[in-house]
Amino acid sequence: MRCGTRWWRARGPPTGGGSRWRCRRPRRKARFLYLLDGFLTFVVAAQIARTTRWFSLGQLRPVAVVGISPDTDDPGRLVAQRARDLTPTDAASPYLRTKPAYGTGGAGAMPDLIRKVIAPHVESVHPLDPADRGLGGFSLGGLMTCWTLLRRPEGFRRFLAVSPSLWWDDHLLLDDLRAPVTDRGACDVYLAVGEREDSPDRGWPIMPAEMREDFSGLDMVADLSTFTARLRTHPDVDVHTEVLPDEQHATIWPAAISRALIRLYRADRPAA
Repeated sequence: MRCGTRWWRARGPPTGGGSRWRCRRPRRKARFLYLLDGFLTFVVAAQIARTTRWFSLGQLRPVAVVGISPDTDDPGRLVAQRARDLTPTDAASPYLRTKPAYGTGGAGAMPDLIRKVIAPHVESVHPLDPADRGLGGFSLGGLMTCWTLLRRPEGFRRFLAVSPSLWWDDHLLLDDLRAPVTDRGACDVYLAVGEREDSPDRGWPIMPAEMREDFSGLDMVADLSTFTARLRTHPDVDVHTEVLPDEQHATIWPAAISRALIRLYRADRPAA
C-alpha cells in the first residue's frame, strides 16, 4: 500500500486553537484508524502499519491511519490543549504536574469533531470504509478512547488504547455509577500497558525524587486490569488486553501498535 501524507485543519474555540489532522493515503478502499495525540502517535503508527501489511502475505486488511493533533507546534500549547481536549471531566490531578492553561473536561467535543468534520471530509476524498471507523490513543489519548468507548461509541467499530490514563478524576472510568456504559453495537477493543507501569519507581527515564513522590500510588497495570474486567461483563465488547514485558510509558507505543493492528485488522477476523 503506497501512501502519502496530507494535512487538513479545523477551527476550534477561541482559547486554545483548533485541530489539524493528516492521513496516510491508501490506494484502495481501507478501514481507517483515527489516532488522537497525532503529534506523538501518527508517524510511528503509519509507518508500522505500512511495514506490517507489506510483510503480512495479504493477511492484514488495508488500514488508513489518520492523526489528529492540536493546530500548533508550540510545546506549551500542545500540553495545555491536549489536557483540555482529551479529558472527560473538569478535574485536577497532581499527575499533570502543572495547572492546564485552558482547563480540562473538553473531551465531549472530540467525537463530534471526528464524526461531523474530519471523517466526512477524509471519506469524501479517500477510498475509506465509513462503516469501519477505528479510534485510538496513548496516555491521555487512551483515556479519551476509553471514555468514548463507554459513553460516546456511536460511529466507531474498533478501539485501541495504550497506557490509558485511567487514573483521571479519581478513576472515573472504573466506576459503574459515575461512568455507566452506553448501549452500543458489537466492537473490537485492544488495550495494552507496559509491565513497568505498575510503579513510578520502575520506569525509565528515572524520575527525580519529588516527581516520584507526586506519582506515588500510580499503578496503570492494575487500573487496566480493572477496566478490562468491567468491559468483559458486556458480551458485545470483544476485548483483548496485554501487559507487555519490560515496557514502560516512554517506550510502550511503538511496542504495542503492531500488535494492536494485527489484533484489530487481521484478515482472518470477522469483518465489521
